[in-house]
Amino acid sequence: MNQRWKKSKESRRGGLLALALVLGVVGCGGSGASGSSGDVTTSPGTTSAAIAPSQRLLSETELADALVGLQNLPPGYSQNPPSEAVANRTFCNYIPPFEEEIKVARDFTKGIGLSAELLGVGLRQFASADQAGQAFEALKDTLASCTSETRDGTEVTYSQMSAPKVGNGSVGVRITGSDVSVIQFFAVVGPVLVNTGGGGLVNADADDVMNLLEAQVDRYTAAAAA
Repeated sequence: MNQRWKKSKESRRGGLLALALVLGVVGCGGSGASGSSGDVTTSPGTTSAAIAPSQRLLSETELADALVGLQNLPPGYSQNPPSEAVANRTFCNYIPPFEEEIKVARDFTKGIGLSAELLGVGLRQFASADQAGQAFEALKDTLASCTSETRDGTEVTYSQMSAPKVGNGSVGVRITGSDVSVIQFFAVVGPVLVNTGGGGLVNADADDVMNLLEAQVDRYTAAAAA
């Protein structure tokens, strides 16, 4: 009995690790810092001409402050401690045309064990709106052809999803692996690529991740226009 419980515990721990690894797959390259301050098929979105000129470049501190916090999340989540920046993972290891200059992110967890759910947000600021737009187009093109790969020994599959019509363009993807289900949305807003993701060992709530994307785009847009 003890041995069976030990294996079950190890399986849950391994599943949570796999979930974190899958949720870490992102759409563009580069490296950056993890933000910890503050309160913490494709949609065309709004035209670039309407948004891009109004978005100023933010400092790393300002960008971190533009991340959404617990007030934007469903009940029951807690914010994870800041973690060290790690090298980005890209879908099917595609090479993006540009790397972001600043990257900030924030993660949240609800529950433990098999019921654990994760939500994450990130902002990647490029040198210009044009660079961000090209990075988004490369991501969108990759998701149209990249349907599966192996990540750290785990076979994962990618399925495109319709995304909320926000920013200059948006795209969604469902990521599934062994006992892992993750949903990620990306939106380009001026010089920034916004990403939100969420999932669990049982399922992923698309509504939570979509609402988080809309809240993050609104919060960033307000900060960049100030």
